[in-house]
Order: sequence, then C-alpha cells, then structure tokens
Amino acid sequence: GVLYAIITTLRGKPFPKVPSGIVLAFELCVNVVYMAGRASHADKSVEISQGMKLFYAFHGTLSLLMFVVLAAVYLLSLWDESSGRQNWFARNRTGSYVMIFFWMVSVISGEVIFYLAHLA
Repeated sequence: GVLYAIITTLRGKPFPKVPSGIVLAFELCVNVVYMAGRASHADKSVEISQGMKLFYAFHGTLSLLMFVVLAAVYLLSLWDESSGRQNWFARNRTGSYVMIFFWMVSVISGEVIFYLAHLA
C-alpha cells in the first residue's frame, strides 16, 4: 500500500488518498499496537541475545519513525490537494525515494525478525 501510493504519485497520477488512509489506519491499529506490546516483553526475555535486542530496538525505532513520517506526508499531501498544489511526493522526488528506501529497510528488518523468531 505504501509503495503503491508513493510510486503512483511519482508517476504523475493523483494521490490515492483513500487507500493511503486505510494503510495508515492499519499501520496504527495493528502494527504499532503489536510492536508496542512486543517491545514491552523484549527486554524481559533472557532468551534473546543482546545483539537481537539491539536489532529489535533498531527495527522498532525505524518503523515508528517511518509511520510518523508517512502520516505527516499523508497530511501534507491532503493539504496540497485541497490547496491545488502539486503533491508532496511529486515536489520532493528525492525525499520520496529516501522514504521508499527506509520503508523497505523497516519492512525487511521486520521480516528478518519474524524469520529468526519463528522459523529459524
């Protein structure tokens, strides 16, 4: 959803505000709440190495930062649209690609954590 919204807008199409809003709501209601619950147990576990705890902290911090940035850019994009301006993503192509990079680092680090915790 996040990549779809950014890439669609970078390709010159209108900002998909409804799908983006749904993705943000999902991120808030599911992922952020889930990660907060997991974080409260991570420091208490003796089964997790110090290195993994640091990796979890990195992932959690980056994911939360990306959520906040995405929410801010979503609101800016809505404001741009209502003001008749070009969308934030279209005006800030480099920033958009930086967001894509860090979003993907956040997603991939989460998948690595899931793999190590449940499948390895």
